[in-house]
Amino acid sequence: MEIEELVAISAEIRDAIRDCITERSDYGEVIGERERDVTRRIDMVAEKALEESLSARGRCARIISEELGDHVYPPGCEPEFTLVFDPVDGSTNAILGIPLFCTSIAYSPRVERVTFNDLQAGVVETFQGTCYYAVRGGNAFVDGTELPREVRGKTKRVLSIYTYGAERIPRGLIQFQCGAEHKHVVVRLLGSIALELCLVAEGAIDGLIDVRGLISGYDIAAAMLILEAAGGIITDLRGDELRTRMEEVGKLVGLSCIAALDREGYYTRILELVRDTGGEVR
Repeated sequence: MEIEELVAISAEIRDAIRDCITERSDYGEVIGERERDVTRRIDMVAEKALEESLSARGRCARIISEELGDHVYPPGCEPEFTLVFDPVDGSTNAILGIPLFCTSIAYSPRVERVTFNDLQAGVVETFQGTCYYAVRGGNAFVDGTELPREVRGKTKRVLSIYTYGAERIPRGLIQFQCGAEHKHVVVRLLGSIALELCLVAEGAIDGLIDVRGLISGYDIAAAMLILEAAGGIITDLRGDELRTRMEEVGKLVGLSCIAALDREGYYTRILELVRDTGGEVR
């Protein structure tokens, strides 16, 4: 599968989500419950849109999805490749009318035992129509512009920090969040981990910290590839790169992570925070 086809499929899913929000008042209705989340009508609209896009192209895929799990579509066919799919990342934003959510697809030519290292292309498509994409070994792009881009007029560092629901928050991170001396940094929490990783790749957000242990492989598969193609890095809280993990993407749950575009500079500073050093981030 070429990146152009993956981008086209993502756009079709985005359009289906837009139509659902525009035409149906019940798009946020909860129609199923999982152990740590719920399935809303809008999620299933996105799932159906992916299936229709594959059918229209005569494609058969193994799909690792947040909502429908690990399955083959169309049923009974021999899959050509694997898609790791998060139908709507930021669905709470979507139902509240907050325009910060996206659909996320990562592609692997492998069908059996797909790890992060086996992912070869990724697309993150926002509701507004902004499209981030990358192919492993190549560059990352947003709407045709290579990432990272130049951000003008920025006077402060921007961090995205997720701590709510965490069983344990590193001491250094608590000190940072409570410290009035950190006037050179502002914190933004957008509610869509895939979108925020893409904004790190873009250079808009300087770093992301998530210590909750709630991330799954499908949440970050495409965005992680985009960030790395832009020259950035994403690791666990110990500093180990996530793509070195050998578990199947669909079985990766309970992850925490930190991410930054600057591997040698800002990344090491936020790593100090989650290592309990209590150091200052500027």
